[in-house]
Amino acid sequence: MSEQGNRAIVERYARALPSDFATLASLRHPDFVEDWPQSGERIRGHANYQAIHENYPGGLPDLKPRRILGSEDRWVVTPTFTPLRIVGTGDVYVIHSAGAYGGGDTVQAVVIVELRDGKVAKQTTFFALAFEAPAWRARWVERI
Repeated sequence: MSEQGNRAIVERYARALPSDFATLASLRHPDFVEDWPQSGERIRGHANYQAIHENYPGGLPDLKPRRILGSEDRWVVTPTFTPLRIVGTGDVYVIHSAGAYGGGDTVQAVVIVELRDGKVAKQTTFFALAFEAPAWRARWVERI
């Protein structure tokens, strides 16, 4: 698959995350796996991915963005999940996204997507909860 074709696949994939299950299934390789390094878990297959998300306590992440910075604002998708930026070439791309859990915790996610045979074969997702910046470094930083 051409690099341009892979980019289009990843763009569709980002728009489908996390809960357009039919689209995700059509874009995933039969041997699809997703790793969550922070919790030490691996999801094998789209069916397991879908079951996890359909049974998530409190429902799927939700976010209504207040402000998006940068030139990739065409990636704003609400209300469930917000892809902010996609970068990559060849068979490896990175999606930076934002969301919020049922309890209101805002999360940033970095998703590394690896393609094989024109399908998403592996996804590695890192989640980071938002936290208040410490006051001690305020004079050296800008708030975004």
